[in-house]
Amino acid sequence: MKSVNLQLDENNSLEITQIEENLFEMRLGINGSISVYYMTREQLLNFDQLGAHIRIEVILENDS
Repeated sequence: MKSVNLQLDENNSLEITQIEENLFEMRLGINGSISVYYMTREQLLNFDQLGAHIRIEVILENDS
């Protein structure tokens, strides 16, 4: 399993773990509250849907 963990600031973090070839678990920690999402690669790469300001695909490619 590959995992990327980003500490966004003191209270917020994002962790993406590849579970299967096309299945990812995304844990989003915001002010002590953790949300868990399961997404396909296509859903994860649609960063507009997530409200992300960076390209998640770049993070995943750099982790290979």
